[in-house]
Amino acid sequence: MNRNLLFVGLLLVGSMNLFAQNSFENTSNIISIDSSVIKSMPAKTVIKLYPNPSYGKLSVTASTSSTLHFYIFDLEGTLVYQTELNNKEKKTIDNLKKGTYLYDVFEKDESIEEGKIIVK
Repeated sequence: MNRNLLFVGLLLVGSMNLFAQNSFENTSNIISIDSSVIKSMPAKTVIKLYPNPSYGKLSVTASTSSTLHFYIFDLEGTLVYQTELNNKEKKTIDNLKKGTYLYDVFEKDESIEEGKIIVK
């Protein structure tokens, strides 16, 4: 049964490629993007967060001169720390208890970076 599903999936993908080729025949600029290239491109980081994992003391530094809003949440979604970073400013966070946290960085009300913090 798995072979049949694979065959049907390949037929569908082949049909979609044929449709895409036919629908772009009249255009002069066809762009081809390899999805493996997109997945391997690293995200641009706007903060440096170290050490991670840490033992409760953490440094966060903005790598941009614009104003950033930095938030740390526990896994239940409770805000445990917030600060504003201006002009490549560095802040030290020293009261995080053992656990896993999520952070979010905002610039002009738009989330531009997020990640995980581990405190041992």
